[in-house]
Amino acid sequence: MEQAQKPPVWTECVDGVWTITLNRPQVLNAMTIEMFYLLRDAIEQGAREEQADVVLLKGAGGNFCSGADLSVLGAMSEKAQADEALTVINEFLTRLHHMPKPVIAMVEGAAVGAGLNLALHADFVIATHHAVIQEPFVHIGLTTDFGGTYLLPRLVGIAQAKRLALLGEKLSGTEAERIGLIYKAVDAEVLTEEVEKLIASVRRVPKQAFAVTKDGLTHAQGMDLERSLAWEKAQQPALIAHPDFLALIQAKRKKNQ
Repeated sequence: MEQAQKPPVWTECVDGVWTITLNRPQVLNAMTIEMFYLLRDAIEQGAREEQADVVLLKGAGGNFCSGADLSVLGAMSEKAQADEALTVINEFLTRLHHMPKPVIAMVEGAAVGAGLNLALHADFVIATHHAVIQEPFVHIGLTTDFGGTYLLPRLVGIAQAKRLALLGEKLSGTEAERIGLIYKAVDAEVLTEEVEKLIASVRRVPKQAFAVTKDGLTHAQGMDLERSLAWEKAQQPALIAHPDFLALIQAKRKKNQ
């Protein structure tokens, strides 16, 4: 099947990787309201798919996503339609953000506005050095959305968050890595290879440990030290008793004998 014949959001599971592809390359994968529903379904399916242990977000045609399509802004001018669309968006972003499985965003070309913030909900964003990264909302009279107001200050601090959200500056993938907005920037020709290496790395981490630690890092952002320590105290005994930990310890003991 040709890429253009596939739906605007399509999924596949190959070798345990649940890939969600935004597929409107003719408009840099700008998202429509239809795509919001498709994304919700794709993310839910990825969470339930027993054969999938990694979720990969990507865009078709050399771009990740240029944000929301202009048709969305027109449709959401009516409050009832806006409320419904925003409810769906909030549902799938929450599910994606708290996904216990590793989530990787593979970014090339444009990652702008809602498209950028969608990617930032991943655990790891790998972009090309020359990717175009921007929060342009203020330039069109809107506020940052898709969770950007939550994510930006937590990822890069309030000063850089204001640079991005209030000035709407464009960044390259290289600069985005430098300020800590993304995990890594690489040459375009090795992007796929670097993503494959990262998938291999996250798979070496026991699934339960990854999920629990990810959850802890997320919730610790709203906790003081005492609450974080209490959370760790509550989680660690179960992980110590988990078969993954016991098997790893036994393997290390055998190796050291």
